[in-house]
Amino acid sequence: MAGTPSAPWRSIMQACPSLALATILATLCSTAVHAAPASDPPPVHPTIVGGTDVPDGKYPFLVSLQHRGAGSPLKNHFCGGTLISPSWVLTAAHCVDNQPGRYAVRTGQTRLNDGSGQSINVAEVHIHPRYASSDKADAALLRLAEPVQGIRPIRLARSEGAGYEQGGRLLTVAGWGAPREGGTGPARMQEVQVPFITTAECRRQYAGRFTVHPQLEMCASRAGKDSCQGDSGGPLFIAAADGGWFQLGVVSWGAGCAREGSPGVYARLAAAEIDDFIHRVWDGR
Repeated sequence: MAGTPSAPWRSIMQACPSLALATILATLCSTAVHAAPASDPPPVHPTIVGGTDVPDGKYPFLVSLQHRGAGSPLKNHFCGGTLISPSWVLTAAHCVDNQPGRYAVRTGQTRLNDGSGQSINVAEVHIHPRYASSDKADAALLRLAEPVQGIRPIRLARSEGAGYEQGGRLLTVAGWGAPREGGTGPARMQEVQVPFITTAECRRQYAGRFTVHPQLEMCASRAGKDSCQGDSGGPLFIAAADGGWFQLGVVSWGAGCAREGSPGVYARLAAAEIDDFIHRVWDGR
């Protein structure tokens, strides 16, 4: 991506788990987050800004990625993800590395401090092969050590998701990310509706600062409503006619959170390159 800096991720903790904020990671973990020009702070991986509390059990397919070890579920949360089948979770590539023993997922929990839910260790990590060389195709699959019982997974819209990509159409993003730029995440899951922004318009807004890939990425947000640090890896989704949900994107990056002229950017699941990766790795279990 010559001429433009790497994207600002929206995860809380990445390759240096002892450091909590992506802005610190930009300085000390250069392989994970690269500095932006002095006039524009580094982009960070998101939490929900301008959102509302999610009622208990509304989005059971949404999971919290956790660092294994001592600490509470709230403290150990660093990214989101979605259960796409009983044994597989979809998240962002920038949230993980190829060391599954470092990670667990928390399922069946809307409030990370209420003592409910289940922690399941990660057995395998599969990162999209394009991500390492370009920071694009920001998607990864996690195979769980045991299947999750009693939770209806979210459905992937696949190529049909392109039909939902209409300028201004409201989509939902949810997670435990920070409610403001530079803040800390809440215990209760938050959600917000954000309008889809056409790729042409999103590229125009980021021109000269960051590169938005025309096939592998999609954009949605408006000033004051966005994902933020800690939301990375979570879903951009829409209600299905049968009462379920279709996932269209994965929270990836943005310049700050909920800023005018700096949309939230998502890995686009309608892209053939991402869809092929998911269905090549995922064994359907």
